[in-house]
Amino acid sequence: MADEGSLTPDERAAMRAFLQRCDVRLSTMHRVATALLSGAGILVLLPAVERDAVLQVLRSLLVGALTWSRALLVLAVVLSLGLALAVLWLVIIELTRFYFHANHVVHEGGEVFTPRFTLTGLRLPTDELTPEVNRAYDAIHVDDRTVRLLVPGNARARARIDRQLAAYPGLIDPVGARDSDRAEAMFELAASTRRTLVEECAKVEYGMVRHMLRLQVIVLRYVKALLVIVLTAIAAFTSAAAVNGQTTVSAADQRWIAATFLIWAPAVLIVVSSPIRWLESLLRSEGAVQSGIRDPELTKLEDVTAKVSFVTWLASVAAMVTLLVRHPISAQGRIATIVVIVGSAGLAALAFAQRWQRRGRWSA
Repeated sequence: MADEGSLTPDERAAMRAFLQRCDVRLSTMHRVATALLSGAGILVLLPAVERDAVLQVLRSLLVGALTWSRALLVLAVVLSLGLALAVLWLVIIELTRFYFHANHVVHEGGEVFTPRFTLTGLRLPTDELTPEVNRAYDAIHVDDRTVRLLVPGNARARARIDRQLAAYPGLIDPVGARDSDRAEAMFELAASTRRTLVEECAKVEYGMVRHMLRLQVIVLRYVKALLVIVLTAIAAFTSAAAVNGQTTVSAADQRWIAATFLIWAPAVLIVVSSPIRWLESLLRSEGAVQSGIRDPELTKLEDVTAKVSFVTWLASVAAMVTLLVRHPISAQGRIATIVVIVGSAGLAALAFAQRWQRRGRWSA
C-alpha cells in the first residue's frame, strides 16, 4: 500500500482519470440492466400468452367430461405457460443479484453481513488531503449539523433508524448510541468507507469485474427468455385458432392443439439453445478448438426448458395417440397425425442430440 504523499502528481492524475472512466463504464452497465429490468419485449408478449389465448383454450378443454386426452392437453398448455413464467422469474432473479450484493462489515465485536446496493457510497480518499485537513474533515464529519443530514434530531427518526440497525446485530450498540454512531452505522450499510486512492482504484476494478460477469449472464438469459416467450405466444395463438371461440372442443380440435404442442416442445428447446450455439460459433470463428461453454450460469435456463419441454412432449404424444386410437378419424386425418408425430419425434431427437453433444464437449 502506498504511503500518504508517496504518489507523484502524474500518478494521482492517472488514478483520478481511471476512476472517472470506471464511473462512466458502470453507468453504462446499469443503463443496460435498467433496459432489461423494464422487460421491454417480455412484458409486452407475456400478457398475450397468459390472457385471452391460453384462457380460451383452457376453458374449452375443461368444459364437459374430462377425458384422458383433454387432461393431457391441459397439462401441456399449463406447462407451456409455466415455462414462460419460469424464464421470466429466472431473469428477475439475476437482475436482483445484479443490483444487490453482500456487504461484509468487520468491527471490534465481530462481523456482520448485510445486503447493499451494488454501487457503494463514495467518500473522499484519505490521502487526497494533508493530515491537518484530514483532521478538520473528521471533525466536520461528526459535527451535529452534518450528522443531522442523515440522522434527524428527533426521537421518531432515531427510533426508525434504530429499528433498521437492529436487523443487523453487532452493527451498533443500541445502549447509549449517539447520533454520530447511528450515522456511521448507516455509512457501513451503504459500504461507504474512506480508503486511499490506490485502494479505491483496486476496489473499483473488482466491482467492474463483478458487474461485467453478472451482466453477461443477465443479457444472455434475457435473450433466451424472449425467444421462449415468442415461441410460446405463437403456440398459444395457434391453439386458440383451433378453439375459435367455441365452448367445447371436438376430437379434431384436440388433435390440432396436440399437434401444436408436439411441435412446440422440441422447437422451444432448439430455440432456447440457439444463443449458446451462436456463442460457440463465435468462439470457433476466433480459432477455438474446444468451444463448449462450461459455465452453468449461462445454461441454467436451458436446463429448465429441457425438463419442461420433455414432459410437455410426452403429454402431447400421449394425447395424440389417445385421440388416434379412441376417436374416429378419416384416412387423411390419420396420415396427417402420423406425419406430425414422426416430425415431432425428429425435432425432439435433433434437440436432445444437440444438447447431449454439447454436454459431451463440456465433459471432454
